[in-house]
Formats: sequence, C-alpha cells, structure tokens
Amino acid sequence: MDKKQQAMQAAIELFATQGYEKTSIAQVCEAANVSKGLVFHHFKNKDDLLRQVFVRMAEIISEVGSNVDASNQGLSVKDRLINLFEHIFVSMADPKQKLFYQFDYQVKCQPSMRLILQDLLDERYQLMMASFEVILTEIPTANYPVDSHMLIAEIDGIALNYLFAGEDYPLEQIKQRFINKYLLLLGL
Repeated sequence: MDKKQQAMQAAIELFATQGYEKTSIAQVCEAANVSKGLVFHHFKNKDDLLRQVFVRMAEIISEVGSNVDASNQGLSVKDRLINLFEHIFVSMADPKQKLFYQFDYQVKCQPSMRLILQDLLDERYQLMMASFEVILTEIPTANYPVDSHMLIAEIDGIALNYLFAGEDYPLEQIKQRFINKYLLLLGL
C-alpha cells in the first residue's frame, strides 16, 4: 500500500469511528504514519480527502456491481435478482466492508459531510437505482421506480442494524426472508 492509500485508509477508519468533524489532518497523518506535506501533496484539504475517500468507496461498490453483471450472463430475471441480492448481502457480511458501512453511516448522519459529498451521494444513489431498475423493468408486476427506492431503503436499514448489532444478528436468515419477500411481492 502506498503512502496515499495509507492516508486514505486512516481517514476512512477515523471518519468512520469518530466522525469527520472530530478528525483532524494531524490525526490522519499520525494514524497513517505519513507527513502533513505528503497528505497536502495528494489532497487539497480535508474536504478533498473526504471526497477522494468517498470516490474510492464508490469504486468498491462498482466492483461489486461489475461482479454481479458478469455472473448474471444468461440467467433468468428471477435468478439475476437473487444474484444481485446475494452479492449485496455477501458484501455486507464481509468484515473488511464493515468499516465502509460505518463510514457511510457517518456520511448520512453528519450534515457537514453530506454537503461536501452531495453530488457524489446523488450519483451513487442513481447508480444503485439503475442496478435494480435494469432487472425490475423486465418484471411485469414490478413498479420499478418505487420498488427500487424500497429496496435501497430496506437494504440500508438492514445494513444499519447489522452494523450496530452484536454477533448474534441473524443476517443469513434475514437475507433469505428478504429474498423470499421480494420474490413473492414481484410474483416470481
């Protein structure tokens, strides 16, 4: 991992655990074991660091989407939807991704972060909508704009509960019930 990536990783951890407002560039430098000069060589200021961290998270989310697209080749619409849900829940359960979910929660709860990232948040939301809509438009019983919003809201809620729950959170059972519920709702 290069020094820029070290700084970004430290920023993710600090923003996720203590929040953007309470995190200083000096703390990021100390946690990453890099100099302020190096940080300011790669990032204009703390806001720019936040934006680049968020862009990196969006890239990781896109990678999950690309994996789904690749594995969906030749599948029925029902199987493509199940595959998408499976990938989302696998990502959610990955311990390495938990920090990203914590960071995402901080972004959504801190107005100062939302202001800095509003354009990127809007762009990411549209990408999530599109990932559901491409499948839902092929299902006659689906109301794809409404169902896409519902899916995103419900997945966000499950992720939030999972994030703050103890070890006994029944994520696998929730996933199965979630999939079954949407298959029933959509007549699949």
